[in-house]
Amino acid sequence: MRARTLVFFTLIAAPAFADEGAMDYRHHTMEAIGGHTVAFFDILQGKVPHSDHLALHAGAIADLSAVVGTVFEVNAPGGHALPAIWENPDDFASKVADFQAAAEGLRDAIASGDGIGPAAQALGGACKGCHDNYREE
Repeated sequence: MRARTLVFFTLIAAPAFADEGAMDYRHHTMEAIGGHTVAFFDILQGKVPHSDHLALHAGAIADLSAVVGTVFEVNAPGGHALPAIWENPDDFASKVADFQAAAEGLRDAIASGDGIGPAAQALGGACKGCHDNYREE
């Protein structure tokens, strides 16, 4: 009887743990993107002298942008994510695609050495475009 009770409660609690795990993973992924973005702009604005790190940060942002949509697949509101993400999935997917395109554009601009300012502005705009409606500040 005890074993069945334990299995029962484990099965009931498993989705809650899965949602918490999904939320934690999403949080860590988005924090990584945020860290690279802040570091990138600190370099670009001359706050630190590590211009040789720009490509590393731009590459990390672009690489991580590829998984952004997947970390919101589980309907696990919480953290900074607003329920509007799952209420407006098409608009949210569009915002994610805009971010991915801007991140790739930034990586390309750094690689070519051309258009870095506009590419950085596009990235900032893409982040803001999503955060305005889908992130609790």
